[in-house]
Amino acid sequence: MFRSILVPLDRSSFAEQALPWASAIARRAEARLDLAEVHALYCMDEPKAGWAPFDPVLDAECNRAEQLYLDATAKWVTAAAPLPVTVGVLAGSAALPETVADHILERARAGGADLIVMAAHGRGPLKRMAIGSVADELLRRSRVPVLLVRSGEPTLGFVPEPVLRTVLVPLDGSALAECVLEPALELARLMGAGCTLLRVVDSRVQPLDRPAERALAEEYLERIAAGGRKTGLVVRTAVRVARHAAEAIGDEARAQAGGLIALATHGRGGLPRQVLGSVAEQVVRNVRSPVLVFRPPGGDR
Repeated sequence: MFRSILVPLDRSSFAEQALPWASAIARRAEARLDLAEVHALYCMDEPKAGWAPFDPVLDAECNRAEQLYLDATAKWVTAAAPLPVTVGVLAGSAALPETVADHILERARAGGADLIVMAAHGRGPLKRMAIGSVADELLRRSRVPVLLVRSGEPTLGFVPEPVLRTVLVPLDGSALAECVLEPALELARLMGAGCTLLRVVDSRVQPLDRPAERALAEEYLERIAAGGRKTGLVVRTAVRVARHAAEAIGDEARAQAGGLIALATHGRGGLPRQVLGSVAEQVVRNVRSPVLVFRPPGGDR
């Protein structure tokens, strides 16, 4: 399923923390890794330059520096794990999160990317790469799954590939939620991980009705799990009773250290900053685990 993986970078060590995940997936899937950076006008790094006339020579130097960075990063990646890597400085300006996302999504479309892997924190053109900026735009608008990696303090030297123990897939019985199963199970298969299917039963259900609700949830999950088990995956199921689904998902993720959360979202919103389904938005904002978010075709209707 994963044949081309796009990694947006911005020359920061924080954004580079997406590379171990992207490289690990690409190597196992025999996929191409595409490293891209949206061109930043030279005046963005030197505010005083904004008061002077545009200097095409300085801008060309900035563009060359961006290309050299991508070329060097590609060499570093292939030295650690031989795999096909392409690079590209994307034309345009990294002035606003919306325009950065526009260029990244166009690169994904033109290059046939079927997965975007990015860090949740960055510097430079991707600064504030968290919900509310570039990542926010990509999670809302991308037609391919986006793997959001939580970045911590940068480390020097070689970074080992991540170890993925389990993929947690919250399901609510809807066709929309089940759309994430294909990329989630494929990721688990590639990384040699198990999979946990989670259903949250609303604690506000009358106590006498809870056993029946739990039984229905368990039956539903076992039916879905059977399909994954046929492919050789280790799939377990879990039912939690809670008032807030996002909190229950977070609790389950914390109980499964070394895991990743995969969920689908409709991606729509009546307000410009309202970008995800309420549960998906809370999970992405509040958990420290990597999160795979997929907005299936038609999910914004």
